[in-house]
Order: sequence, then structure tokens, then C-alpha cells
Amino acid sequence: MLALSNRGATPEQLPIISGTRMGIEMIRGAAGSGKTSTALLRLESLAHTFVARRKRLGLAEPVKVLVLSFNRTLAGYVEHLAASQLAAFTDVTCEIDTFAAWAHRCLGAPSIIDDDEREPMLRRLGAGVALAPDALLNEIEYVCGRFRPAERANYVALERTGRGNAQAVPRTLRPAILQVIDRFYTELVAYQGGGWLDWHLLAEQMLTIPSRQYDIVIIDEAQDFSANQIRAVRHHLSDPYCLTLVLDTAQRLYPRGYTWAETGLDLQLARYHRLRENHRNTVEIAQFAAGIVDGLTVDDDGTLPDFSAATRHGERPLVCAGRYKNQLTFAIDWIKANVDLTTETVAFLKPRGGKWFKDIRSALDINGLGFVTITRDRKWPIGPENIALSTMHSAKGLEFDHVIILGLNAENTPHGDGADDEELLLLRRLLAMALGRARKSVIVGYKPTEASDLVTFFKPDTFNLLAV
Repeated sequence: MLALSNRGATPEQLPIISGTRMGIEMIRGAAGSGKTSTALLRLESLAHTFVARRKRLGLAEPVKVLVLSFNRTLAGYVEHLAASQLAAFTDVTCEIDTFAAWAHRCLGAPSIIDDDEREPMLRRLGAGVALAPDALLNEIEYVCGRFRPAERANYVALERTGRGNAQAVPRTLRPAILQVIDRFYTELVAYQGGGWLDWHLLAEQMLTIPSRQYDIVIIDEAQDFSANQIRAVRHHLSDPYCLTLVLDTAQRLYPRGYTWAETGLDLQLARYHRLRENHRNTVEIAQFAAGIVDGLTVDDDGTLPDFSAATRHGERPLVCAGRYKNQLTFAIDWIKANVDLTTETVAFLKPRGGKWFKDIRSALDINGLGFVTITRDRKWPIGPENIALSTMHSAKGLEFDHVIILGLNAENTPHGDGADDEELLLLRRLLAMALGRARKSVIVGYKPTEASDLVTFFKPDTFNLLAV
């Protein structure tokens, strides 16, 4: 499977890549603008700067680099480019991982309660709270991600930012939610004899150990890290340091709801860069993706997909309406007729994983088309297969020549009522992000009698409709 590689810097990227000032850099940009590669291409020049400083000061320790990604798949995807930037250095160490895996390793691999155990505990403890169970879980994730344990009482009064138009949880319910959280952590102390953490406590524990003194840190998709995770990274910076935040809240999949100032980062002297050109998508793909998120509220860190920033032209996205079996048959035949699998990549993406890929796996096997499943896989596949199966979440930050999304139905895209429902807004961003992974072509399929509400956001004249 082809991974992220150095295609050469663009005129937009060159001034950013050549900069070697200490402090905080924020790289923002439209989907497909090369935000991640820009940050990684800075590694070589930054490493030279810190190595020279080490020699000047007579310091023996190697320069320490940390690259954190949003998910395990993305960590594997960027590893090749990061390693190539630092290949010539013998006095530089580099760690590339997700926050969870990095923190777990730094803390000596403590026991972490599985989400399949944790969520039922929270649902049971929160049964008396007047919120839908999924909404309650989402709110608990927000509270535990934004506030340190000793400061959770601040949740009652503080507003949540970044919610779009969705209504905040009433203040009258917030004390009860805090009680659920407190009872959960009380039970966790005794869980299976004690000694267990959850992922939120992992971030808190990282704030209590001595700083690991990283000189260069890159956080990719930083908008999806919780406030406590950012606080933990800040704790482990050296002095001086160079911290690069790569972000685009138009792609935000999880509602973190905090301001950067809360994390302790001093952004007054930060340098901001915005990449505007869309180097990945064709004009037609960008128009289709932009239509799905048209009208969404975006904060200052976000840039919606901008079809005016794309310059290459191609075919319009193809939307197939019909039975799932027919969608799949069409997609397989289309790959055979149009894709050179020795030089091009294809991604079958879905909102959810597991059983939802069963028929695709079977069809690819029957047709002799090799594939790999990359959802949550830390190791990027190195075999010859150039067809990938992945959830949309795990595809975040990745790039493929062709993206195929079949079976877009109501069952695998559930949400609440109303156009301002937060889950619906997240699903719209999720789909737009998934479509934005494509360089050359997009195929989307749905069954009209079971269609997802997301289909209603397909703007006329941005796609070709085919009955299958």
C-alpha cells in the first residue's frame, strides 16, 4: 500500500518548511492542502537547528522528536515520510505514535479498562440522568477530556465551545453528570482488584511524571486532541522547543469544545500559517464535498473544502442508487476497467467497521483483487495490495487515488432529530472528510428506500446519478 511520500514542496509550503524559529507554529488549511506533509517536511531543518545548538552548548543527549497523530492508521501512514526526513541524523531520536500509545508506553503499560466494559458502567450509573444514553456518554467524554479531575466542578458554569448550532446540556443537569463521573471513578478504583485506568486518566498521569523534554513535537489533526492531552504534551516539552500544531476544525469529528488558552499554550507569540491551495482533489470532488458541509459553522481554526482552491479537473463523483449487491458489482467492475492497481490506490470507506465490510471482502476475494484492512492498524501495510478497507474515522489524514463509499444508509449513520443535531453535523463533516481523501475519483452508493439523511445534502449538479 502506497504511503505518504515527499512529492516536493509547493510554493506555499516552502516558507513554512524553511522556518526554524523556536516556539509554536500553527498550520491550518483546506482539505488536501498538504498540512501534514508541510509539518513533516520541517523536521530536517528543525533537526539541524537543534543539533547545532546541542553541539554549541556541549550537550551529549540526542535531539528528541515526537510526532503524535489522531489515530493509529495515520501514525503508520506518516512514518515513512518522517523517517526519510531524519535518516541522515545519528544524534536524533524520533517517536511516532498516537497519544494513547505514547502515554501508555511512557507510563509503563498500565492496565486500561476496555471501552466495552467502561461504557456499560457509565450507562448504568447514568440511568437516572435525563439525557439519551449516547448523548450522556458524549457529554462525559467532553467533560473528562476538557477538565482535569480537580477542576471538573468548573463544568457546571463554563460554556462549551465548538458545538455548532446544537444546544448545550442544561446547567441543571450538569451536577448529576458530575456525580456519574465521580461514581464511575470510585468504582474504577476497585475494578478487578484495582490498578486500572481509563484513557482520560492516562492523560492525567502524564502530567504527574517528570518531563521527557522533547525538543521538536508535531501534533497532527490537533483539533481532535482533548484539552488534557494537549496539556500533557505541553508538560513534556523542553526549553526551548518547537511545537507544530496541524489542524482544520472543518474536519473535526469529535466535539472537544475547549479553547487553546485553557491548555496553557501561550499563543500570543505563535506563528500562524494557512495553506489555501487544494493539491489533492479535483475541482469536481471538492465541489461535491463542499456541498455536504455547506452552511456549517466553522471556528477560526477551520477551512471548509474550497472548490475554488482546486485546479485539476476530472470526472464528477458518481452516485449509484440501487440495491447494495448492485452497487458492489458496479464498483468491482469499475475498478477492473479503470484502475491500474500497480500505481494507483483505492479505498472502500464506511462509517462503521466490522460486519459492514463482509460483502466487500467476499467480492474482492472472488474477483482476485488483493486488499488490506487498515482500520486502527498501527503498522502501514508494505505488501503489493493497493485496495484498502477502512472506516471513515481511520481514513482521516490519509490520501487515495479513488474513494468508494457504498451502502450509505440510515442504519450506519444514526443521529438525533433536527438539522442542528450535533451527531448529524458530525456525520456531515465525517462524510465530507472521507470524500476529501480522493485524488482522482469518487463513487458513492445508497439504496433509495434505506438512504441515509446525508444523501439529502448532495447538491444537484455536483455529481452524476446512476441507477444500478
